[in-house]
Amino acid sequence: MVRLVREVALVAALLLLYRAGRLLGRDSVTEGFAHAVQIVRWERWLGVGTELDLQRWVLGHRWLVMASNRYYAQVHFPVSIAFLVFMYLRRAPHYLRVRWVFALVTAVGLVGHLAYPLAPPRMLPGFVDTISRFGPAIYDRSDVAAVANQYAAMPSLHFGWAVIVAWGVISTGRSPWRWLLVVHPVATLFAIVATANHYWADPFVAGVLVALAIPVTTRFAATDGGEASSAEVRWAAAAGTACQLPR
Repeated sequence: MVRLVREVALVAALLLLYRAGRLLGRDSVTEGFAHAVQIVRWERWLGVGTELDLQRWVLGHRWLVMASNRYYAQVHFPVSIAFLVFMYLRRAPHYLRVRWVFALVTAVGLVGHLAYPLAPPRMLPGFVDTISRFGPAIYDRSDVAAVANQYAAMPSLHFGWAVIVAWGVISTGRSPWRWLLVVHPVATLFAIVATANHYWADPFVAGVLVALAIPVTTRFAATDGGEASSAEVRWAAAAGTACQLPR
């Protein structure tokens, strides 16, 4: 029980860090748009600046616009929190490492938001802010406005967290059905670009952060109190029978 309380406190602290970090840098308007021009130029030079083409195609399919909006606005936090609960209950021996990957990627990502403020595509001419136009109108809600740093596009923690979820389930499970979790980061990637909230560069950087965090956190997990005790593993396994998440 002590361990459970500690983990809840640590995850709560992580979410508070996320909120606090997004309070900073909200007024970096000049830098945000200057960096947006840089990203657009770099992507065009590399031949990958296709965000506007993708969005124009999506706008021709109203159902796809609405699906992308809802996936972007309503899936990110619930799936991430459910994943951490699932790992604690059903993958207890692997939970510490996953938690450290989440924490490290989030912390470095928030530093990136402050060091390189970036206006998202939806603020640029030619793009459509699909969430503001078609809903759900998340930016008008007071709880979202309180933490919404509009210039925190780089890196995309939406995509970074989605990759961690897929990696965590796939790397620790045995069922062939676990590979279906690949759909989550793929759908997230599509949604964040289609809604003009991110450039291709943003999820790319997030993916690199996750790839670097996975080996780095091996040492953190090993020194963070060790693996779960046998009693905790048995408790987690018993409690996990009531968990409805797929293995």
